[in-house]
Amino acid sequence: MERLASRFAETGLPRMSARVFATLIVSPDGALTAAQIGQFLSISSGTVSTAVQSLVRIGLITRENVPGSRRDLYRVREDPWPDVFAIRSLWLREFAKSSLEDLELIDESNAGARQRLSDMREFGLFVMPRLEQIVEEWRALRGARPSPA
Repeated sequence: MERLASRFAETGLPRMSARVFATLIVSPDGALTAAQIGQFLSISSGTVSTAVQSLVRIGLITRENVPGSRRDLYRVREDPWPDVFAIRSLWLREFAKSSLEDLELIDESNAGARQRLSDMREFGLFVMPRLEQIVEEWRALRGARPSPA
């Protein structure tokens, strides 16, 4: 679990969110309550709360009500990866837009800053359609797969 968490953290996920996500992935059902997560990781309920809120917000997990209980169950979403990459594509679009706005604010005589901002924008515009294509291809592949028995 810690090895998996380290890999998630290396991709930019906050360390505790990475640990919580890895814990959910390796759990038998892919779902645990906040108390179970806290107990497994030996962390406070506040730390669990912050981590799961982050994971829900970025679309890696869902929060479900447990019938007859005041507790919530946190579950790894089925195949969350296309949505995560689609969100990254939207982020790249905003990244490119804001880079252009920043570029317009930089004095013409500051060629170095203008070049770096231009490179940032061009990279975002270059990568964005490729991410969108990858998501489409993945969804088509998943749609063509027979469901597990």
